[in-house]
This record gives sequence, C-alpha cells and structure tokens, in this order.
Amino acid sequence: LTLSVSTYGLFAPRFLGFAQPQLSASYSAGAAVTLGVQLALFPRLVSRFGAHLVATAGLLSVSGAMASMVVCRAQPWHSALYLLNRASSGVADTSVATLVALASTPASRAANLALIQSSRAAARIFSPLASSTLFQRSFALPAPGALPYLVVAACLFAVAPLPLALRRLAANEEGEGGGA
Repeated sequence: LTLSVSTYGLFAPRFLGFAQPQLSASYSAGAAVTLGVQLALFPRLVSRFGAHLVATAGLLSVSGAMASMVVCRAQPWHSALYLLNRASSGVADTSVATLVALASTPASRAANLALIQSSRAAARIFSPLASSTLFQRSFALPAPGALPYLVVAACLFAVAPLPLALRRLAANEEGEGGGA
C-alpha cells in the first residue's frame, strides 16, 4: 500500500501526466475502493471461501494488478488496474490480519496484531526510500519507472502460496493431534 501511494506520486505525474488534482482523485478513489472492499466484500469472501484462500487470491490479485498497471499506461485501463490493485491490497491486508487473529491464542492475539502494525510502520519508513531508488534506476528499462512495482509484484507472487500452505500445515497438525 505504501508503494501504491508514495511512489505513485512520482510515477503518475511523470509517466501519465497527472497533476495534483488527478493524483489526489486517484488516491481518494483508491482509499474508497479499499475501504468498500474491506467492509462490504471481504466478509462475504471469507465466509464463502475461507481466509486462507482469500489471502492467497488477494496476494495474487495485487501482484497481477500492480505489475500490469505500470506497464499499461493507457486510460482508462491504467486507472482500472490501479483501483484493482488498491481493492486487492485491501483484501490481502485484511486477510493477513484475519489469519494472525485466527492463529493466535487469546493471550497472544493483541501482541501479534500489534506486531503487524509495527511491521506496517517500518514498511512506511523503508518502502519509500527503497522504492524511490528503484524508481530512479528503472528509467532505462522498457517500462520506465516500473521497477519498484515489478519487484513488489514478484515478491507478492512468491509468497502468495503461503496462506494455503499454512492451512494445510494446520490441517495436518490437527489430524496428527486428533488421532493420538
């Protein structure tokens, strides 16, 4: 999310010609879409498919949308991909918190959720610095400015199977413990 806001403030004006009003409108629309998905759609998705599958789908969707939006710069497709990125990040982010809460004992839940918040705060410090460096170094690439988004998209794609692997591990542990 930090990348989608901080570095987008460099990307959109340079490569899409956005002025402050368009950039602010994109941020506001992205925040509204994220909030709407978290409040209206996320609970339905989790009740239907489970938090693990929803987390994996959210991570894959963020990865695909993020990688696509910096390559596809034609409107309205770019803005649609940006909003998909923001919606998907709401699903992925909320899924991670849900999985942490579900996997925590009542005694450790608050501490574990606080660690998530601390990790996010650290990311808000580190991410803009790393992203702006990657952004500057990517001007010579076929898709200038895309490198920080492509790196994050690749990382998200790489970790996307983890929620399903954790579900399988938990099911195996329950099966072993239940038979003893």
